[in-house]
Amino acid sequence: QTSTLMASVRPHSGLQKQVLALFRQAFRVARTKPCEAQEEMKAIVRHEFRQHLDIKKADVERIEYLIRRGKKQLDRISGPNVSAVASLTPRQRGGSPS
Repeated sequence: QTSTLMASVRPHSGLQKQVLALFRQAFRVARTKPCEAQEEMKAIVRHEFRQHLDIKKADVERIEYLIRRGKKQLDRISGPNVSAVASLTPRQRGGSPS
């Protein structure tokens, strides 16, 4: 039965592997930050990836663009001088201006 399950699972495409690697790398970077910032950083990473779940596999240009953008963002926050990040998620936008 295990061989039947394994036969039906297709290997990931090159783009899928790149997306998964970027996700894992983002979590690794989050673990290098101060404890109080780690969970927020992981939540932002999850939000960013979930925001694009509806992109079709055939939309290669869009996926490649998002991978490049994600790598640039990751490069910016990977440095030792970055201890926290902020993101405007839908739940944060409705607040009153300060």
